[in-house]
Amino acid sequence: MSQKVPWMDRFGTLASAACALHCLVLSTAPALLAALGLELLHNELFEWGFFAMAMAFASLAAIFGFRLHRNSRVLGWFVVGGLVLMAGRFGEAGGLFEGAGILAIIGGFLLVISHILNASCTRKCQQDATPS
Repeated sequence: MSQKVPWMDRFGTLASAACALHCLVLSTAPALLAALGLELLHNELFEWGFFAMAMAFASLAAIFGFRLHRNSRVLGWFVVGGLVLMAGRFGEAGGLFEGAGILAIIGGFLLVISHILNASCTRKCQQDATPS
């Protein structure tokens, strides 16, 4: 189990960062993207794909990491990041409220922080478990 967590955190950090950067670019530079002919990036399939990747890896890393290090603060970061990302994605997809894209960006970055903390706690637990 402990070997799965670092791999998931690395991939999860990448997925969460890609999700956050995707949302950041599309919320701040739509005119630039259109000028470059990249309208395809604002496809709902891409939006839901990034969301699904970020949530899947965050959930798996949180579960496996928590089982190892039992740090509730790290788990809390995952939960808050996931909830903020969900609020942003569903708010944006449904046009429920203004600023939903900003929530998606913040949620993605919170998940990046969660993965970094999770990897750090996992590494510390593995070092503490190794006999000196």
